[in-house]
Amino acid sequence: MNKRILIVDDEKNIRTTLSAYLISLGYEQEIAVNGQEALDKLKDSKYDLVLLDIKMPVMDGIQVLKEVRRLEDKTNVIMMTAYGTIENAVESMKLGAVDFISKPFTLENLKTMIDAVFSREELSESNIAGFKELIEFAKKCINEKKYDKAIEYLKKAMVEKLESPEPQNLLGVLYELKGDLSKAGKHYRAALELDPTYRPSQDNLERVTAFKYMSNGIKFDSEEKEERK
Repeated sequence: MNKRILIVDDEKNIRTTLSAYLISLGYEQEIAVNGQEALDKLKDSKYDLVLLDIKMPVMDGIQVLKEVRRLEDKTNVIMMTAYGTIENAVESMKLGAVDFISKPFTLENLKTMIDAVFSREELSESNIAGFKELIEFAKKCINEKKYDKAIEYLKKAMVEKLESPEPQNLLGVLYELKGDLSKAGKHYRAALELDPTYRPSQDNLERVTAFKYMSNGIKFDSEEKEERK
């Protein structure tokens, strides 16, 4: 059976574009024009993934995610964030969002993220082979709030690929979720020592070291589009 994806966005152009693209990839898809409609659909049907915009009328994406998790629905959710709404990303992670993508984004980047989310479901400690799967399993552990296990596999990833900034950045993400901004900043700096151009860590470090800390959204990896509205 094909994977079922629910698109939740109040912008018609985005819904139309994403709907056509997901159909072309072979996914079954449905749309919701606001948060309340999305919640109604989630109560009535099962989906493998929800693409959920944060800023919407009637009920925003954070409220939808809170209600979904209150109902103990563990459906995968990717939050779609735009400039001015990305401050909710940390809260969304704590509620169990599996990933984030910043608007505007390319369809290719979205496909990469969706593929990663679905492949992550199949990962277990017994079938991990190589750097990429170590990273994805660590993300899975972060989403499941298994932080000690995530640290274990991020350290293995660092050994596997010493030159990559991504494990250090993810360690920063993890400590930021735990509220330890000092350790988060340390790991973001370590990532930038490995690659001074690594944009996720640049953004994350800028945020946690700001004079007045604001949770303006975590960048997981370089797949996210750097442009913002």
